[in-house]
Amino acid sequence: MTTRTLEHASDTGWREVRLDVLKRIEDLPSLSSVVAEFLALSRREYFTAKDFESVLSKDQALVARLLKVANSGLYGRPRHIRSIPEAVVLVGLDQMKKIVFAVSTEGLTRLRLKNYAYEPSRGYWMHSTAIGLAARALLGVLPVKPMHAEEGFVAGLLHDVGKLIIDDYLDPIPGKRPVTLAEEAAAVGMDHAELAEYILRQWRLPETIVESIRDHHQAPDAPAIAPGARVLQLAEVVVDTWHVGHGEPIDLSTDFDPAPHGALFARVGLPESRLPQLIWDIRQNLTGIDNLYREN
Repeated sequence: MTTRTLEHASDTGWREVRLDVLKRIEDLPSLSSVVAEFLALSRREYFTAKDFESVLSKDQALVARLLKVANSGLYGRPRHIRSIPEAVVLVGLDQMKKIVFAVSTEGLTRLRLKNYAYEPSRGYWMHSTAIGLAARALLGVLPVKPMHAEEGFVAGLLHDVGKLIIDDYLDPIPGKRPVTLAEEAAAVGMDHAELAEYILRQWRLPETIVESIRDHHQAPDAPAIAPGARVLQLAEVVVDTWHVGHGEPIDLSTDFDPAPHGALFARVGLPESRLPQLIWDIRQNLTGIDNLYREN
């Protein structure tokens, strides 16, 4: 499709593009409604396995996956696990979170981007998952947290979801390439962060997630930027040190250089003394990430 400039926003062809974009958003595989409820529950100071049962039981795919994991040889139980509370207690909260987010994004992980500079088969989702893991680790050490750690993970996982729509409207050229926000806006009238805001509001995700993703390409010192956006920005500069999702194999041995990002670290309030442990934690979280989305 020929790229249109914003000056043509009032012509018939442009309106057709916008209507087509809205239709594609409707056809985009949605997140399970359980995700928003799960995030709200995980923010509570106190919860029980029975609380999770009331949420997870609304999505049979989640229940099936949870029980499958609980009854796998990994846990070596002498009897069959048949209830959600038993399974939650057995697999643990961290493993259950992985199951919830994996099942909820399965439809999206099958999508492939043609024009953006990601590793072809699963680079987009490796990159997105890495940003989510890094954001969660970062939120674990910040003295003032702009959002819950699990909200940070979901924000990282979905921060570039708008690209899944815009990709089809970019002019194809040989090979993959960096795509600017201006090119995205010329193609569909908004960049991927603005489009993500619209998508995520349809999915009824928490405002902390929506606003953080909407603003993640704003300047860190912008007066109206959502504080969580800076967390995503910092997560991205750390993860991009290792080019996760942009090629294989992933090499996590490169040292992260904080010097160019001092202002961003200051904005999020991360003490310099916590940086070495944070980088170590992120590296540990990213180890083996290239196995998460292998084809069966």
